[in-house]
Amino acid sequence: MAAVVACAALTGGLLQAAPVVAAPKPNHGRSHTTPPTPPSRVADPGSKLGKGWNTSADRAVTLAADSDGVHVLVADSAKAYEWRNATVLSEPGMPADSWIGNQCVIDHEHAAVVYAPRTFTNKPDLMQGGAFAAIVNLDSGKVIKLPFTASLAYFDPTCNPDTRTAAFTGYRDMNDPRNTKTRIVSVNTAGKTTFGTVTGGEITSAVPVKDGTIAARGRHLVHINRSGKVKDLATTDSVPFDIRPATHGKIAFVDRSDNTTAHAKLFTGHGRPDAIAAGKLGDLGLHQGAAGQVFLTGHPTGTLHTKGTGVTRINAPSETDISTLGRLAVNPVLTPGVRAGLERIKNSGKGFTKAEPSSQERSAQAPATVTSDTPMTVTSTATTTGEKITQSVQETMNPTGKGIFSPALTAGGSNDKQTQRIRTAAGVSNTPVDTDRWCSVSRNDVNAQALQPTPNQVEWAVDMAVRGKLRASSIRQGGYRSQTGMSTIDPQGLFPLPKLTGGGRIPVNVLLGIMAQESNLWQAESGSIPGQMGSPLAAVDGYYGHKAVEGDPDAFWQINWDKSDCGYGVGQVTDGMRLAGHEKDHETSLSPALQKAVAVDYATNIAASMKILADKWNEVHTDGQKVTVNNDNPAMVENWFTAAWNYNLGFNPPSDASKHDGHWGLGWYNNPANPIYKKSWGHPFMDTSVDPGANHDAAHPQDWPYEEKVMGWAAWSIDTGFSYGTSGRQDWLGESGFSSAGFQPAWWTTPGQRSLVSPPLDTFCNSNNNCNPDTPPDCPNEACYAKYWWNQPNVAWKVNCDTSCGHENIKYQTEIPEPGRGYRLKDGTPVCSGVPDGSHVVASIPKGTETWSDCGQATSSGSFQFTFYPGTEGRYEAKADLHQVGGGYGGHYWYTHTRSPGHLGGPNGYMTINGTWTLGQNLNWARVLVHLPDTGAQTRQATYVVHGSDSSSPRRRVLQRAGGWVPLGVFHFTGTPQVELSNNTADGTADEDIAWGAVAFQPLAAKPKNFVVAMGDSYSSGEGASAAGGTDFFPETDHYDKLNDKLIDKCHRSKLAWSRQAALPGSSKPIGDMADSLDPQMDYHFVACSGARHYDILNHDQMSEGAQVDTGYLDGNTTLVTLSVGGNDARFTDVFMQCVLKAGLDLCQDTSIDNKDPDDGHTLPGNTGPLKDWAPKWLHDQIRPRIAKTLNVIHGKAPNAKIVLMGYPRLLSAGGQCIPGIGTEEAPWLNQVADTLDEEMKGAVSDANQSGAKAVFADPRNEFEGKTVCGDPEDVNGIVKTGLSKADNFGLTEVGMATFHPKIAGARLYTNVLEQTLK
Repeated sequence: MAAVVACAALTGGLLQAAPVVAAPKPNHGRSHTTPPTPPSRVADPGSKLGKGWNTSADRAVTLAADSDGVHVLVADSAKAYEWRNATVLSEPGMPADSWIGNQCVIDHEHAAVVYAPRTFTNKPDLMQGGAFAAIVNLDSGKVIKLPFTASLAYFDPTCNPDTRTAAFTGYRDMNDPRNTKTRIVSVNTAGKTTFGTVTGGEITSAVPVKDGTIAARGRHLVHINRSGKVKDLATTDSVPFDIRPATHGKIAFVDRSDNTTAHAKLFTGHGRPDAIAAGKLGDLGLHQGAAGQVFLTGHPTGTLHTKGTGVTRINAPSETDISTLGRLAVNPVLTPGVRAGLERIKNSGKGFTKAEPSSQERSAQAPATVTSDTPMTVTSTATTTGEKITQSVQETMNPTGKGIFSPALTAGGSNDKQTQRIRTAAGVSNTPVDTDRWCSVSRNDVNAQALQPTPNQVEWAVDMAVRGKLRASSIRQGGYRSQTGMSTIDPQGLFPLPKLTGGGRIPVNVLLGIMAQESNLWQAESGSIPGQMGSPLAAVDGYYGHKAVEGDPDAFWQINWDKSDCGYGVGQVTDGMRLAGHEKDHETSLSPALQKAVAVDYATNIAASMKILADKWNEVHTDGQKVTVNNDNPAMVENWFTAAWNYNLGFNPPSDASKHDGHWGLGWYNNPANPIYKKSWGHPFMDTSVDPGANHDAAHPQDWPYEEKVMGWAAWSIDTGFSYGTSGRQDWLGESGFSSAGFQPAWWTTPGQRSLVSPPLDTFCNSNNNCNPDTPPDCPNEACYAKYWWNQPNVAWKVNCDTSCGHENIKYQTEIPEPGRGYRLKDGTPVCSGVPDGSHVVASIPKGTETWSDCGQATSSGSFQFTFYPGTEGRYEAKADLHQVGGGYGGHYWYTHTRSPGHLGGPNGYMTINGTWTLGQNLNWARVLVHLPDTGAQTRQATYVVHGSDSSSPRRRVLQRAGGWVPLGVFHFTGTPQVELSNNTADGTADEDIAWGAVAFQPLAAKPKNFVVAMGDSYSSGEGASAAGGTDFFPETDHYDKLNDKLIDKCHRSKLAWSRQAALPGSSKPIGDMADSLDPQMDYHFVACSGARHYDILNHDQMSEGAQVDTGYLDGNTTLVTLSVGGNDARFTDVFMQCVLKAGLDLCQDTSIDNKDPDDGHTLPGNTGPLKDWAPKWLHDQIRPRIAKTLNVIHGKAPNAKIVLMGYPRLLSAGGQCIPGIGTEEAPWLNQVADTLDEEMKGAVSDANQSGAKAVFADPRNEFEGKTVCGDPEDVNGIVKTGLSKADNFGLTEVGMATFHPKIAGARLYTNVLEQTLK
């Protein structure tokens, strides 16, 4: 069983940008200080893995997660445990700061998985039964999503390889004793239900068997048959867990005898279970293996009695994933961002163990700068040898797990007549807001934008608020706060400092710990960087009302506005936040102005949050219903344990006791003794003092109750991913003072006392509530849980709390004005100037809309409108995946994720979003440009459609990573100028962002003289024509991503490419300079790509940029096309490398290479035979006609253009003797092949011209004579191993992509040839 979490703010904030929605990804390049990547296969497997590794059928499966979803990782012993990503699981369009999940292995080919957004751990209903379920084929990556939801408890799901089934458990109303139910469903590898039952009470650790399930109910091991009848099998010392079917019908399990000792036992079918091992609680575990095997892990003490039991002791930690045959123990996997965040806060609680806190040193790579090339690593132990292993993961995922909805999202129907009417009557929607919501402030309302505060601003506001000093005089008035309509915002005038029953005040670290868990300290959605504006943070389940539906337990994911709790902002304030007329029972809506203030202003939100927390404290301090801890001094952190419990779950007051057989108090669900939290027993959350491996707690936050996580954050702080000074200035990685800890944690007098921030198990489970911590609830019926509610006036686990409990640690000791708004952002600063000269700009928001940035009110020369399409339920699901950010040109843009028709996109798809800019005036000739923000835009297939012109090619494809103003081209407008952009892309799997920013229409006095398109392969793109590091490449074409090959772009278009250096006849300025300055006589577009073959130009999607002829820049206006193609089709690199590799063995011209299909590059049977015979025939019969075809296709799209086909130089000068492996006979032959290719290219031009093309051949051989590889000067690179670009070849045996390509001086030689050809 594995439990994982995503790389953003897993349990409340280990990473930046993520309370509710996935943040747009900054366009960072590859870091050259990235540590070496661990091998993907185990090195020296013979010694590290032990005998038989290569013949073993052992398979390891584990999970890792990030904001994209839960990744299912697989490794096989026979392949030296080379890790690969089988698939990634998430729900399309569902806002999530991060994903978490659990898994078990059904058989060698299949795993069962539950997965959900991290925030589900804050919501009891969703934690108990709202997670999604799936079966994953570990070989193919195929995913079967199941039509029901399940819990996130550590035991869910549980598999039985013998029956090849998995059991999923779900709970309903665990805190309502009269309605508590457990649902158990077993499925097979095809996802077909084999067993299902609903029973009263709390059933845990259910595992499927042939005739039903074996499970735990209280201190009993029970069997539930197919009719749902429960039979006690054995009485245990405490609640059984880690229940594992063993051989011959035996059942192994673990229980505990006290708060510190665990026992592994075996039930043989009758009598009392036999003890087979003992150990420390939390350090003894049982894991299911293949073929009835059960593995005992951890550190058992005393004598083992496992012989003949079917239980095998292996040397592995208890909280690891064990491979199917027990040969590998895999540690929880932390994604790079989480690992960096943990590194950042590892010392945040240290040093605060004195009478006074001391300053902290922080050093680690900020998650905000953890680029996607940082490797995901897996650490494990080979159990046969004890070797510790570190490996990287091959990102070869099948995306099907995230491109389709879970059937649970649409399972079940609704009897609501309004819903039925909407299904049949809904048409398209053009507004991004939710007009039918019940919550007061809509998402995506441009007139209700929240400032994303810096961590300093949040901590300052809390520090001021707890002392009643968060007043109008201390905060900046006006600005974005003006949205409320209030002339003055006075946070603690609106929400006065609450009084605590008994006196005292709230410790800052407790309130900050709750906010860390609730929101990661964010007021706006996570796409907004501190300092930017964005939609107010509204939790997905609370805003859309995702709750259990009466009579329809599967229908969690219908929108139920009547169940919306409407939590907003940093404190997720709910009280009074519904629209008037839609209030909850006993609720009064706040005024609209006050509701907006809570939603958009972090300071007001914090003032309101304090009132809620104080109310929770006062509720458990009211006479007749007091529930307190320790000495009840409110100044001490631990004394807020029951108030935090109440904050999350609520309180069952004595006034309702008559409904529950006289019982009242804090509900059972969050009780630390609840067996669903078994994995947390024995160590506090994130406390490495007790557990050196506690950093892995971040991988499974669902294993701790809410209040223990709050205590953990109060003790440790969180990592926000960003660093800001009190002035608001953003610090960048490597600068002095960089620190991204969210706040100063509380301090304790000793580390040991800090480790006791969470209580022993028997603190809230003892005779006072009829609970035995060794035998928690044994509930056969729905009403019994009430007797376990905690309602004692006081309980203490710290006798001298004034010294042993956590002390408040206030950063802002003295009253100061509000810290500055975030500025100097490395990414995300709004662009307020620099519009192309004379342009009419159409913004993404209406004219006059306040952006609340330095850009002021939006200026717009037209309008912008969205189109959303209804789903089968008549709702607009795509709106949930739309986000606004205060960045880009003018201070506002929108973003969502790209989707293909197979991933809910396509025409009229219900996750499809279309946006249209319309200019409010007519034009004649004009250049159209789009502005791309520096975050929230990564797709390379953004296809803009320009309407109202006479162009034969109105669809223009753009790499949104480019950033800034990017031209779509010059158009002759004959109708209303419009530009349309959809998130529907051919490669859209919801992995990349697509943005709608501003569009500029730049009128021109006349049609430009020159319309130039540069196409072709690496010789056209300018591979090699750059300073070291690829600094002369356009960054979007030199983009590296170590985690996902799909996101890499190696097209390597150089600013010094020969098509840009050349000056056209009659012009003194190079084409590139004219293009960059938007010269009215030039329309230039550069689509060449390194490595291109003719089919990449015609019909193949290279580097996710699409085929070059489909980028849209060829039309009837095009006057010149520059092109080089044929070198890669000729397989010249293959031939050249053959000569090097066969050095000293044979003449390379006498050897052969594999056959390839000339139309797609796929390997064909056989080989070429001697290269000296094959090459001329290949070039004439295969390559020449395909080059001619390419020229004809280009001519068909640009019938008025001259096409210049540029040839290739002879690569070797001076006999090529400077290249190892090239002999005196091989160099002349290789140059002869180049000559043959040039002659065939010249022939292809002639062939194409006979069909009407207007092509010429430009021959560079004379210009390069004596200046190629080994020449003097050497203007063509030899073998390159240093100065590599960001996206290059990095293998030890590989050479850089610049190898055998013209240098900058060589590109100038090509420029000379082009200029001579055009004269």
